[in-house]
Amino acid sequence: MHYKTDILTSKDGESFCYYKWLANSKVPFKGVVQIAHGLGEHAGRYDHMAHLLQDEGYEVYANDHRAHGKTAEMKRLFGFYNGNEYFEDCVEDMHTLSELMKFEHPKSKFILFGHSMGSLLSRKYVIKYGAELDALILSGTAGFIKGLGNIGLVTATAVTTVRGRARQNEFLKSFFFGEFNKKFKPNRTKLDWISSDEKQVDLFAEDPYRIEDFSLGVFLDIIKNSKKLNKPEAFNATPKDLPILMFSGDKDPVGEMGKGVKRVAKQYEKRGINDFTFNLYEGGRHEMLNETNAESVKQEVISWLNAHMQD
Repeated sequence: MHYKTDILTSKDGESFCYYKWLANSKVPFKGVVQIAHGLGEHAGRYDHMAHLLQDEGYEVYANDHRAHGKTAEMKRLFGFYNGNEYFEDCVEDMHTLSELMKFEHPKSKFILFGHSMGSLLSRKYVIKYGAELDALILSGTAGFIKGLGNIGLVTATAVTTVRGRARQNEFLKSFFFGEFNKKFKPNRTKLDWISSDEKQVDLFAEDPYRIEDFSLGVFLDIIKNSKKLNKPEAFNATPKDLPILMFSGDKDPVGEMGKGVKRVAKQYEKRGINDFTFNLYEGGRHEMLNETNAESVKQEVISWLNAHMQD
């Protein structure tokens, strides 16, 4: 089964593109999954995971965030963002899509799946709209990297003040992507940090929708929101009865090689999330869905999801 794409208009009048994978009609319908992709990628990269979910009886939706993928392609402005708060805009786009999902499946169960930046967007989403969800899945999420994060926050704030939010900046691009790759020297490619599966790394390197150059406002708002979302107040605002699955690789530099993501897990446990599962995969890098053990990871995600969708 293939996906289809369409366009929605968000609350501020901006248009965005979304993907839809229809559930397999030959198996019992279980629920609707919404996917939030990460920085520099696009929703189409989740096609294989979406097909697995289809065959399990799930309908899958995912939008390309602003400045990304087919959403950016509509205006031929890849990486460009001139709004006031990137995360706020992206979360409202996600909610616009979820409203469509609810209209099309009014009695369904709803699951939000976020990877990397998408996991941070999802963590922000549940603070505002968590009561509308039945489960949350977080892949490759991050704590606030104190040293690196504070340097990035000061730098991004200073440069943005001088140059404005819409301009690009080579230093911040290198700061975001280059620093992660340093953990895997000598480097074969500049994307070694995403996976130890060279085939998957090469596929992403050749992806025409892959983006590295973003407006300053995107980088600044990611760092600002990373700091906010890792404060106790954010964890306290997460619904305690929302089942959460979180997974990462212990060699993921975004998760500080396991240290940062463990801090996130401890916060969820400390704040009393009633149903919290955390899987840390040995040797895994940033994209566990594209790692050498990806198939087993995907099946573990589906098993967890099926168990939580039973009445």
